[in-house]
Amino acid sequence: MDALRRLFVSSLAPLSASSQLDGDGKSTSLEPSAMTTPKPFPLLALPNEIIQQILGHLRPLELVELSLTCLSLRSHAANDLLWARFVQENLPVPQSSPSPCHTWRELYTAHYPYWFLPRHKIWFADKATVGNGLAGQLIFARYDSRLGSIEAYRLVAEIGRDHEAELWEWNPTVRIHRFNPKIRLFLDNPVIKLNLGDLSATRRLHQEVLMQREADQRLHGIRSMLFLSRAIPNELQDSTMSLWPPSIVPATNRVRNESPTMFKGEGHKPQHADQISETNFRLRKWSEFRSQGGRSSVRMGEDVLTFSTLPSDCYTPSAEKPYQGIWVGDYASHGCEFLLLTQWSQKETQEQDLVVPGSPSTYLYGDSDTNEDDSDTEVTTIETEDPPGCSGRLEAIKLTGDPHVPRGEHTWIAEDIGRGGLIRVADERDFKGARIVKSWSHIAASGFRDDRYIRSQLILISHDSLAMYWEDFGHVSFYTRVNIDDYLNLDS
Repeated sequence: MDALRRLFVSSLAPLSASSQLDGDGKSTSLEPSAMTTPKPFPLLALPNEIIQQILGHLRPLELVELSLTCLSLRSHAANDLLWARFVQENLPVPQSSPSPCHTWRELYTAHYPYWFLPRHKIWFADKATVGNGLAGQLIFARYDSRLGSIEAYRLVAEIGRDHEAELWEWNPTVRIHRFNPKIRLFLDNPVIKLNLGDLSATRRLHQEVLMQREADQRLHGIRSMLFLSRAIPNELQDSTMSLWPPSIVPATNRVRNESPTMFKGEGHKPQHADQISETNFRLRKWSEFRSQGGRSSVRMGEDVLTFSTLPSDCYTPSAEKPYQGIWVGDYASHGCEFLLLTQWSQKETQEQDLVVPGSPSTYLYGDSDTNEDDSDTEVTTIETEDPPGCSGRLEAIKLTGDPHVPRGEHTWIAEDIGRGGLIRVADERDFKGARIVKSWSHIAASGFRDDRYIRSQLILISHDSLAMYWEDFGHVSFYTRVNIDDYLNLDS
C-alpha cells in the first residue's frame, strides 16, 4: 500500500508542477518552457486492467480521494465492481444485485459508515431497553436486500420443558431440569432499522440517526437514535473508567459507557473517519408522550445503551477449541440467558495469567464458604492423556444477565477440562459417556451484592450440549449451543 501511494504521488507530480497559487490564492502559470512538454501521467500509461487491479487494493475513502485528482482516475474509481466488493465484504451472504439501488456505489454510500453492523453480526449491550438494566441484550444485525436496509433484532429464548424435573440416577437427591429452549429473533420491534435515505449527506460522523418505525406515528412510545462511538486507546484505559465491554470479554476496542452529558459532547464521537470504532456503537433511548394532534411532546427517561461486538475467533469453534461459541442456558426463574463460551489452551492460560478462583493466593471473587471436604468432587477416573478438544480452560461469560449476576460477568469457570480437572466419566443412563470436570459457579445476592464462587461440576455431554451440577443447590441445569447462521437468514 505504501508503494502504491508513492506511485500516486509520483504520478501527480507533473500536475502539481504545472501551476501554483499566488498570494491571493489565484492560479498562476509557470514558465512556458515547463508547460510545452508536460511529462506523461505514469499511472494512466498502464493498461486499464492493471489500473483496476491497483485500485482494487484501495479502501473506499482512498478511492474517493483518488477520484479527485483527474477525470481519468475519476472514471476508473467509479467502476462499480470496485464498490461491489466493499458491500460484499460486509455481508455474510453475497448479494447478486445492488437493488433497490441502481449501483453498488450508491448502495455503499447510502449506509456508510454503518456497514460494520452486518459485518460483525453479533452485538451485546450494557443495558436492557426496558426492565432490569443489568440484563443487557443480545442482537443480531443483518442486511435486508429486499428493502436495502440494515436491521438488528433482539435474540430471545423461552425455556421449553419436555417434562417435570427428574431425579439423577447417580445421586437421587439431585433434580435434573431438562431444557429445550425456543430461540427466535423478536421481529416485531427492530432495535435498529437503517433505511435508504436515513443518513444525511453531511456530518455523518456526528449525526444521531432517528430510528423510524411504525410506532413513531403513535402518540406515545419509546424512541431511539443510533450514533457512532470513539474508542479509548489502550494506553489511556485504567481501572477507574467505566468501559464496555468489561475486561473479561475479548474485544478489539473498548469505549466509555458512562457520561454525565449522556455522550452529547463532541469528544465522545469521532471527528474524522479513522476515529470511528467499528466494534462499538450507541443508541439513545427515551420515552415520548405527545399531545393530541402532535403539537407538543414531553421527553422522559433518556438513557444511552452502548453496544459491542465480539471477535469472531473467540466464538467460532475449532478442532482444538470445540466448545467455543454463543450458548443459551437455563437459569430457572430468571429464564434463558445467553453466554459466550471461550476456550483457552494451557499455554494461553499461562500467558494470560488468568486468575484461578478458589486458589488461596489468587482468589479475587470473594470468600468461598464451601468446604472442599464436603464437595462431591472425588476423582474416580484417571486418564493418561487429554481427549481431542478436551484440554485447557473453559469460561462462560454472560452476554445477557439477571438481577443477581448481570451481563458481562462470569457465570462459571472450568479451570481444566482435561485430565487435570477430570472427576469421572459418567456411566449412568442420564449422561452415559460424558466427561465430568471440576468447575466454579458464580452466584450473588440481588443487585450483584456479595458475589462469590461455589463448587460445581461441568458435564461435557457434547460439543453442542453441556450441563452443570450445582452442588450447593442440588440440581442440574443445561446449556445449548446457538447456531448463529439460523438467525442471519431473512426467513428465520
